[in-house]
Amino acid sequence: MKRIIRAGAVIVATLLASKAAALQVGEAAPGFIAPSTAGEIELSRVVEQGPVVLALYYADFTSG
Repeated sequence: MKRIIRAGAVIVATLLASKAAALQVGEAAPGFIAPSTAGEIELSRVVEQGPVVLALYYADFTSG
């Protein structure tokens, strides 16, 4: 059952990502607000402090 849920999540993420436009090297990322463990983070505010790296771990805290 977990594999079916994971496969569904991957399919949905792929479909959503296919609508996104790819950025070119050196191009600025569009502004966004994202949830985090410290509350919501707004890109424009964080970028003022220095370079930003956005990491996403799909399988974090999962078995297998």
